[in-house]
Amino acid sequence: MGALQHDSAVEGADGRYVATLSRDWEIWGPNGGYVAAIALRAAGAAAPDDHWPATLSVQYVGVAKFGEIEAEVTPVKQGRSAWLLNVALVQEGRVFLQAQVWTTNRTDGPVNADARMPDLPRPDALKFFHELMPQDAPPRGFWMNFDVKPIGFMPIGERKPGPAILQEWYRFTDFEAGGDAFLDCARAVILIDTMIWPTHHRGLAERPDYIAPSLDLTVWFHEPPTDATWLLADVAADHAGRGLIHGGSRIWTEDGRLVATGGSNMLHTQRR
Repeated sequence: MGALQHDSAVEGADGRYVATLSRDWEIWGPNGGYVAAIALRAAGAAAPDDHWPATLSVQYVGVAKFGEIEAEVTPVKQGRSAWLLNVALVQEGRVFLQAQVWTTNRTDGPVNADARMPDLPRPDALKFFHELMPQDAPPRGFWMNFDVKPIGFMPIGERKPGPAILQEWYRFTDFEAGGDAFLDCARAVILIDTMIWPTHHRGLAERPDYIAPSLDLTVWFHEPPTDATWLLADVAADHAGRGLIHGGSRIWTEDGRLVATGGSNMLHTQRR
């Protein structure tokens, strides 16, 4: 299993950083949300010390291999309270991810908290995913990076087609943000990117004969999930057509704070 603070770390200065993609985060290659989290942390390394992330927009233009990568960060706008940074992740001279990150240190302005977390059981009232699975279930690979407590768990063999909605609590293994708002927000990035595909899968009558790699990812950060151990992913994959599968998610803390909203388009691709 991996620890996000170590596996997404970047080193360097002046807009040039290196990171190492860990195989602990493998789904169809390096998990897209994990790679996007590295881009977010690279932007954080280049932004002013008092900034936190406001928006992350990602385009997945290739697939990297596990191993060393480079992050090239270029400021586009350096305002008094908001910066825009372009991030390119590069491996062997090839860009495989492009991202734009807005950061800010602004804390004043209107306050509106009409958004309400769904009325759902909290983690302490639920069983862990591994407690609900058969004892002879295969190793969980990527999913060992989290403790998971599902709501409305359905055994795989008993699943029936229904709404493509998924609500689950996640706790990242051995996670410690250490006061880094960009690392703290990276947890939401991984959940929003990753959970749209299994949510789409959940609504199907039969196991799909296709995959759906992400084309893009956008995340709007409302506040860092400071001091939050468990995060609720409230996901809907509610539209598919013309070769695209779309989904979106809200990420909540146990005490009802909305920390991030986002979504992506995935490209329908037949298995080879």
